[in-house]
Amino acid sequence: MTGTQADRQRERKWLQALLWVFCLAFAFDFRASVDGDTGGSAVQYLFLLAALASGALIAAIGHRDLLKKPGVFLLAAWSGYLAYALGVAMLNGVPLGRFVRVVIPFALLGLGMMVAHVCGCRRIGAGQIVLPVVVAAATNIVWRVFYGFAFKGVTISTVRIEILSPALNWSFAYLGVCLLLAPKFRRSALVVALAAFGCTFLSVTRALIFPMLASALMCWACLFLGIRWRQFGWSWIPKKLVPIGGMVLVVAGAITAFSLVQPTMLERWTERLFDQSNGQSESDPSLLTRQAEAVAMLDILSAEPTGFIYGKGVGGSYYWDDAYYPELWQVYPSDFDFSGEFWFAGHSVWTWALFSGGVVGTLFYVALFAGVMALGLGSVRANAHFPGPDNFLGFLPFVAAWCILSESFTSNPFDERLAGLIFGLMAGLPQALFTRARDLRALRSAARPRPARAASPPTSYHHPLPQT
Repeated sequence: MTGTQADRQRERKWLQALLWVFCLAFAFDFRASVDGDTGGSAVQYLFLLAALASGALIAAIGHRDLLKKPGVFLLAAWSGYLAYALGVAMLNGVPLGRFVRVVIPFALLGLGMMVAHVCGCRRIGAGQIVLPVVVAAATNIVWRVFYGFAFKGVTISTVRIEILSPALNWSFAYLGVCLLLAPKFRRSALVVALAAFGCTFLSVTRALIFPMLASALMCWACLFLGIRWRQFGWSWIPKKLVPIGGMVLVVAGAITAFSLVQPTMLERWTERLFDQSNGQSESDPSLLTRQAEAVAMLDILSAEPTGFIYGKGVGGSYYWDDAYYPELWQVYPSDFDFSGEFWFAGHSVWTWALFSGGVVGTLFYVALFAGVMALGLGSVRANAHFPGPDNFLGFLPFVAAWCILSESFTSNPFDERLAGLIFGLMAGLPQALFTRARDLRALRSAARPRPARAASPPTSYHHPLPQT
């Protein structure tokens, strides 16, 4: 091994170690119960420091790779959004501390994109990038359940969103891709399935049905695309029915066993699905809160002619429309105060994107989701002639984007740090597969025998002078 090869191998090991630190930085993150402008706990600042330090080191090591195509286009677009968000916040007089607190998940999204991009350019495979994400997601799901019961005082009869992890929708995407598109069964899929479905069942959260359905539908769409691109054959479908059926039986068996021990869970699910207002109101209280928020945001934007163009800034203040108070008080305590000032990232990706950044800011979000989907599918297509065990992971960013979109009108996953970090890694993941395809294409071109060159004709001729 030459000195240069040894240096590259050593550098790759450092990058892998830093990647694990970055991914696991928020594995034990939690949603703290804070009031007013109180910041997070000291341990959460340590989580943030670990993520920023490891991400910055990776970016410093691979700074020469940041301009490599095609990932550089998405990196540039999201960097532009962060700069735009800062400018709008300053223009609207948003307090800097408030802006920083709200923008952290979006900044981590950009940093995660950069981390995966650099790792991919340095020949760290897609599977090596995804593995620490799987560990972080599964850990956080289990940790949130433990934290909710141990520190938030919830019980089986009262537990709800207190135990929900921001990694859940990504976990459903990973599970679907592994079950339907991976060449071999992955044991990590079973761990993720038990954690994700168990948390969903305990939390009695209907909204998580949407990413489940999105994952299933988009994975089947990817399968048919893969068949068209000759990544799979038609025989792939019956072969995959066995692991899918086995997974369904395992999860259903676990939920049934728990229901026998705690029959109140089935009663809560029945009430949540068919009588969510508990007979007090004909409207869904969850939907009412989102409507009250959206109407108020639109009213605030309408107050100024330019409001819809560039918005009120990340961290801008809003409220809930008071026309919805009478219905909300039917399901909330009569002394509950809905008139407070809110400034977090809202209950909808799109209404908050419009409120905080106007039409311009919303277009950045459209570009983000569209870009992630296009790069993911493009990376699979680029490897169509180079089979590999991890090629199917190119579909993961596409499916993950759809899982977030399925919830985007009724929730905003980006109000949590881990969600931004994970989606950023998914946005940068395709670069690893593009690099792989580029390397293999170069090797194939170099190994191809070249035809022998014909002798070149002389470029000039000497004509002897005639004898006289």
